[in-house]
Amino acid sequence: MSAETSTLSKLYSKIAEDPRVNVWHVSLFTFLLNLWQKSGYQQQLKVSRKQLMVGGHISSITTYHKCISQLTKLGYILYIPSYDVYKGTKIVIVL
Repeated sequence: MSAETSTLSKLYSKIAEDPRVNVWHVSLFTFLLNLWQKSGYQQQLKVSRKQLMVGGHISSITTYHKCISQLTKLGYILYIPSYDVYKGTKIVIVL
């Protein structure tokens, strides 16, 4: 098993076993891990709210903001918001 696969496996297990998270957290975090893998494990992901909502199957902006905020507070991600459409929001997966 490669180091990247091992890291992804540990992150999936970590969130799956955490009683503080719900299905929306898991869905959004899984989508973020997928983007991270596709990016070649870059340190920061540049994303948009719309992209994350569609990929995480979240239809409410309120639910999206709640999930992002909670994933940050729980230590799964670092969230660096941008209010500039062209710059995009940055997210760092915390290992």
